[in-house]
Amino acid sequence: MSSRYVRLDPETVRLLDRCIAQAQDAATRLNRDGVDEVMRMRLASALMEALRLGERDEERLVAFALQVLPAYREQLAKPAHSPAHAPAHAPDPSPVPGAAGAARRQVAVAPGR
Repeated sequence: MSSRYVRLDPETVRLLDRCIAQAQDAATRLNRDGVDEVMRMRLASALMEALRLGERDEERLVAFALQVLPAYREQLAKPAHSPAHAPAHAPDPSPVPGAAGAARRQVAVAPGR
């Protein structure tokens, strides 16, 4: 049985600390109600997922985490021809390698689906 705890080296901890701060700042700009503990937990969980998938690029980690926010996804879907449509935090929205496959695997094993 695998442990839910993960050992991280100090460099990775510093990377995650910077990423959660950036993601929280961007989420605050996107969400009028601010960032509550639930949203912070969702951002942190997404960061850990991207890290498990092998991502180490700070910008891509933040972009991956922000995708848990509907407001961020809506801004990504808008035409990019106007600066008014740029996300509050505009990291490279490229998917994390392996993320699509992981999402498919999760759907494939979800009970009742």
